[in-house]
Amino acid sequence: MTALGAVVLFIGWSGGAFGQEVPPLPVKKFDLYLSGHVIGLFPQDKDLSVGGNRISNTDVRGTIGAGIKFDMYPWFTKNIVGAEIEVFGLGGSVRAPRTTSGGGTTQAQGSLIAITTMYNLILRYPGETIQPYIGAGVGSSTGILYNVNIQSGNVGLSGTSGDLAFAYQFIGGVRAFVTKQLFLFGEYKYFVTQYSWDSGGTGNQRVKLDFQSQIVSGGVGWSF
Repeated sequence: MTALGAVVLFIGWSGGAFGQEVPPLPVKKFDLYLSGHVIGLFPQDKDLSVGGNRISNTDVRGTIGAGIKFDMYPWFTKNIVGAEIEVFGLGGSVRAPRTTSGGGTTQAQGSLIAITTMYNLILRYPGETIQPYIGAGVGSSTGILYNVNIQSGNVGLSGTSGDLAFAYQFIGGVRAFVTKQLFLFGEYKYFVTQYSWDSGGTGNQRVKLDFQSQIVSGGVGWSF
């Protein structure tokens, strides 16, 4: 074989070897986010109801809470529409002044813990750095009322009582990516549920609280 032939053969082989198409990288099927957050809540004052009779001037207060959530945005929605599951806990208190009238004595005091699981539908702008989003969700909330002294006439509730109730919420927020994976976020929620606890006294009537709260939270998360 001549030198010229060897050169031609080498060029042909290298063109075939190095000219092959590189297979495309696998398409990412989902955007997955895991995050944790701290919650501040601002409940609206809604009167307690004891056996259908309202205890006026009920003061519902919130403390702080915390939660964790997991988001998934599938490729077939162009990573715009996603599903989210979250679990959060928060605390508060319920108070109403002691009053006496022809119907008897009315008063209320107690501490509240709420543990909630929500399933949310999220619509977002899938930006690389900033991602505003809105959403809505439904789920269940367990309201535990403890250190209780609630009285309305001959109906009362004391000790500790719990209730599992339907809940729903509306959401608005924004994510800001610090790196490709690490992000910070802030969020606003309007959260609604109604707890109902067993009472003692005539007819074992129910103690009900229409719990509506504005929730502001902030946290940190990771994109997979």
